[in-house]
Amino acid sequence: MLRTVLAGLRARTARLLLSSTAIVLGVAFVTGSLVLTDASRAGLRDAFAKAARNVDVSVTITTGSYRPDSPLDQRTLDAVRAVPGVAAAEGRASAGVPLLGPSGKAATALVSALPSDELLRPYDRAEGRYPGTDDEVALDATTAARYALGQRVTLLDAEDRERAFTLVGTFRPAVTTGELASGAELVVLPGALRSVAPDRGFTEVVARARPGTDQQQLAAAVRAALDRSDVVVATGEEAVAALVRQTAPEAAGFTRFLTAFSVLSLLVAAMVIATTFTILVSQRTRELALLRCVGAGRGQVFGSVLAEAAVMGVVASALGVLGGLGVAALLQLGIGSFGSHGAEVAVYLPLSKRTAAVALGVGVVVTVLAAVLPALKATRVAPVAALRTPPDGATPARVGRARIAFASVLVAAGAVAIAVGLGTADGEGVGFTTAGSAALLGAVLVLGPLLVGPAATALGAVPRALFGVPARLATANARRNPRRTAATTAALTIGLTVVTLVTSVAAGVQQSSDRRLDEQFPADFTVSSSVHGRPLTAPLADRLAGLPEVAVAAPRDVLGVEVGSAAAQLTAVRADAIGTVVRPAVLSGALDRLGPGEIALSRELAELTGLVVGDTAPTTSYGDERVQRDLEVVAVYDNATGLDLGLVEFGTRQQLQPGATGFADVLVKLEPGVSAVDGRAAVDRATGDAPLAQVESSAEARERGSKGIRQLLSFLWALVGLAVLIAVSGIANTLSLSVLERTRESALLRALGLTRGRLRGVLVVESLLMALTGAVIGLTLGLGSAWLLARAASTPTQPLDFVVPFGQLGATVLVAVAASVLAALVPARRAARTAIVTGMRDR
Repeated sequence: MLRTVLAGLRARTARLLLSSTAIVLGVAFVTGSLVLTDASRAGLRDAFAKAARNVDVSVTITTGSYRPDSPLDQRTLDAVRAVPGVAAAEGRASAGVPLLGPSGKAATALVSALPSDELLRPYDRAEGRYPGTDDEVALDATTAARYALGQRVTLLDAEDRERAFTLVGTFRPAVTTGELASGAELVVLPGALRSVAPDRGFTEVVARARPGTDQQQLAAAVRAALDRSDVVVATGEEAVAALVRQTAPEAAGFTRFLTAFSVLSLLVAAMVIATTFTILVSQRTRELALLRCVGAGRGQVFGSVLAEAAVMGVVASALGVLGGLGVAALLQLGIGSFGSHGAEVAVYLPLSKRTAAVALGVGVVVTVLAAVLPALKATRVAPVAALRTPPDGATPARVGRARIAFASVLVAAGAVAIAVGLGTADGEGVGFTTAGSAALLGAVLVLGPLLVGPAATALGAVPRALFGVPARLATANARRNPRRTAATTAALTIGLTVVTLVTSVAAGVQQSSDRRLDEQFPADFTVSSSVHGRPLTAPLADRLAGLPEVAVAAPRDVLGVEVGSAAAQLTAVRADAIGTVVRPAVLSGALDRLGPGEIALSRELAELTGLVVGDTAPTTSYGDERVQRDLEVVAVYDNATGLDLGLVEFGTRQQLQPGATGFADVLVKLEPGVSAVDGRAAVDRATGDAPLAQVESSAEARERGSKGIRQLLSFLWALVGLAVLIAVSGIANTLSLSVLERTRESALLRALGLTRGRLRGVLVVESLLMALTGAVIGLTLGLGSAWLLARAASTPTQPLDFVVPFGQLGATVLVAVAASVLAALVPARRAARTAIVTGMRDR
């Protein structure tokens, strides 16, 4: 049997290689996900290791222990330098400082003090030199592309006064500051940093050991010398490991997301593999029967089919592992391009033994499991079948009772889950509704053989009217083997269901968010500070309010407090802003007015603290001076974009933070009849001399808010596109094997007068019908699930719109159908080129 299996593999190499495409793509995705996880850790480790190079001891403040009266200051640095065994020690200090751009507007830049010890500098010089005087600066290489050496660079100090520096060099930082608005990094001398950001302590004190000094012993000596419970003293290696542990979990959610799509791809691939082996077993009926005649047992036949699947799985999985490295590289380049600001994106491809073993194991197991049912079918071939005419591949259209019973169970379970989800208040039934939709999708896939026949007949009406005989033959072929057609279209159905569901829900979320923003914050413009922690001034708000084009200019600020024992961030507005540019959806109480000593709570904060309208909320402010006030709860509202966990009036802010001045932003509403263009021009003129003020229209805010959703959708389409690609390869594979299976039939049709072109047309239309069947079922399921999820996620105050994005879905369907038609061209050409006499021979 081993020789027979090997001979069969050699004889069917081309067919098996074509069939393995699906598993190659699926395993490539699994490998890419695993490699990306390891690559994120490797990238973090390299970046942090570069920042900690030559660092033998690191001293930082314990998380949550920072107090203004106990920073890492010069005394801490002197104490570390005095420890025996320390060759050099430096205090690392940095601050977010406004950097003026060419337009005169400011953006946040990270300004760091240059360490005097060259070995403890966490960056590499690129061009020029480092600063030598307090009026010189070095820029990171990416930002420096907009400047020239010797050019003036302007920062704003704590009083918003301009400080000019001369650019003398560029550098490559160890860890980029992607969280900053501009991503710019600057290096100045310590004195220059104090001039723009006074009273800054060190974020870290690092030390380099003398030759021959043990890191652990030196860390223990530093710990004893400082004798402080609020600091962490670690070796350089320990500090890097701790940073990786803290940062790596942020990428875990993304890798789990990729893994979910890997499972989807492998599920689609398994369907393609199962269909392929079903066709191969059907084509080998006489061969398997002859093996039974010469003494092969059922177990040997079963084993031979699984052996072929295992060999194909090993080869395809090995190719998939190699392809996965390419997938991981593309993912890193794509992710890095979002925040690289033009900088070169580093690509890491760590292929561990674990990754290779898991990817190979998953690929082989999926392939073998997909071949189990076809292998069982092969054991049922009777020896007498060797004397019969080869089958034409048709199977009865009836569906077994077990399949119907299983589908009924799925339908019942899905209906119950959806009913529970829709009946659960406050949108908490989304999980039930999603599970119910998945169960209905499973039921449709199980009942596929019953659905594809009527669907193919209905969808084939137009092709039959246009193309005549070839279209009628194609429809008959699609109906002749409903199980095969259903299995082939199932992969495309799953992919398009996911695409439709995600696209529709995302469009609904975006439309609902825009509508709530317009309803609850009907401002035409928002003037905000471009630098976090640097508020806008009261004169600017007054100047905006005095514009003839402006009806309302309402300042807004945020403050951190504790309400009871719960940490919260409050939005502070002027009393006259309530009902004009701030209109939250009130659940209880009233917000027609809001005065000093009063507070409105979000639903989340009310549930967290147990407070209701009429209660007294003990509220304590954060900061150097903690102030406690008892505020009366006058309303509870549903959270919306732009509001924090609580809402207070500016008089209350002054009670909690007596020294607070300025505002985070100003909401501007134009007078009726003033055009957006004229209003924008007036607001721009009023803010022209305020470098921190940036103006954003409501349309620009919506566009910015939708940018993240668009990027997510683009990424989702790329991922689901892989599943659709696997599905299209399954259609091509099925048609290719069907051409071989129907060789005599095709030759007979040619003998009866069917031309080569019309024979090609039969296969092209058959592919078109399969693609359309999968697309229609997928669109129906996806839109139905999106409608159910929209209803389950809606609340009385925050309804989620159901949106059908016709353009995006239409383009997706057209691409899938066009790809399916193109996939049929090669099998169609092969069928048309087969000579009539050759095709009529008994095979």
